[in-house]
Amino acid sequence: MELSVNEEIVARDATEDDIERTIRGLRSHGDDSFAILTLFENSFIQTVFSDDGFGLEYKKDDDLFGCYDELNDDVVIKAFVYYLNRDERLKTEYTWEPVEY
Repeated sequence: MELSVNEEIVARDATEDDIERTIRGLRSHGDDSFAILTLFENSFIQTVFSDDGFGLEYKKDDDLFGCYDELNDDVVIKAFVYYLNRDERLKTEYTWEPVEY
């Protein structure tokens, strides 16, 4: 899976270490910095960092879901690792709501 920050690829074959380093480093990229882990063109997980904290979304085919819980680095890293490993806990350990786009 490809991992990018602010539309720049940081890893073409992302590992758990790449994810942790990237998510923890979002603060240094400034407000509204984002990271995306892409499985396919229409399947990905993404996060954005702002002064208010993190936002988290994932997309599978035509369905986009958002998690609006209070999120910190560790929670976002765990979600990205679940996605990387195709772990079904991503769908059960987070509260997801459909996003209209």
